Amino acid sequence: MGLTKKKAARKTAKKEKAASASATDVPSLLDKANVLLAQSNFDLAIKFLERALELEPGNLEARELAGVAELEGGDVDRGRAHLLHLFPPHAAANPDSPSPYLYLAQTADGPEEALGYYSTATAMIENALNAKGKGRAGEEDEEELRKMALTAIVAMIEIWMSDLCFEEAASSNCDGLVARALSISPNDPEALMALASIRMSQSKFDDAKEVVLKIYRDMEGRDPFDPMLPPLPVRLQFTRLLLEHGLHMEALDVITTGREEDSLEVESAYLEGWTWHLRAQTLEEAPTQNWADMDDDEEPMNADECYAESLRALLEAAKLFTEQDYPDEGIGSHLQELIGGLQKRGVKPAVHAVEDEGEDDGDVEMS
Repeated sequence: MGLTKKKAARKTAKKEKAASASATDVPSLLDKANVLLAQSNFDLAIKFLERALELEPGNLEARELAGVAELEGGDVDRGRAHLLHLFPPHAAANPDSPSPYLYLAQTADGPEEALGYYSTATAMIENALNAKGKGRAGEEDEEELRKMALTAIVAMIEIWMSDLCFEEAASSNCDGLVARALSISPNDPEALMALASIRMSQSKFDDAKEVVLKIYRDMEGRDPFDPMLPPLPVRLQFTRLLLEHGLHMEALDVITTGREEDSLEVESAYLEGWTWHLRAQTLEEAPTQNWADMDDDEEPMNADECYAESLRALLEAAKLFTEQDYPDEGIGSHLQELIGGLQKRGVKPAVHAVEDEGEDDGDVEMS
């Protein structure tokens, strides 16, 4: 009996020691930090990661997570400092994961530095995709890698089309990059949108419009919550692209999915109002123009009706803008300009607008 009691006591002591260690050992700290990062609790995640680095200063996982947490929490300098510790001379070799390169690219001091990090990350991801194509990983992992590669390639295209647009090799580099993106995912909407933008910059307007219509056909008729639809931010960007080509009906079709998915999204409401406004202007210039896909038993909307729909959506956007203290000043000033212009014309919001929100014929103050 005495021996049994001693064994039980030793087991209890071991359990207590293990429990105590689990609160402070590095793997447990990293597990907790990962959970906190997933919850966007960056400040607390940083505290756990700082403790992990105190215990193991050379732990690369802790260092990378600390960099990510600092960047996501808003401290770019500290985040970059942590990530740069993953490279020589602080580490024995360069990171074998693309993630640090992608984060450093997003916070680079200049376009050339960003391109360098993006290029390295993309090459690593493409190599991983080739390996997975030989049956070394699951489909879910492969899809995630494709998304990472596309994000990096599209980012590089944007750099060449903005910061480096006057470089002699800009056009050819964009062509090469978008070809890589489409080889990874031929029907990806962001890659196709990049292709359309490239063709526009090359003054190949018909080719650009053809690409835009192809993207639209892939979205057309889908339910707002259809998982095959691109994420809402992509649809908002695509709506703007449709408007560049004067495709107002198609733009309204796409933006409607955004309004139904999130009725509190400021940019969706703004883009709906702006699209109706552009449609009204087009009808004023060509009053006989009808909707392309309108049912036979429906009357085409005239310019006045479109302006009324525009004011309805713009007033809603202005209200949301003020309530949310929305940070995009460009949208705010354009809303004021459009609403003011419509009110001077004597336009009244469409009859199905909300009437009990204290808007009094559309008078809205925006700060």
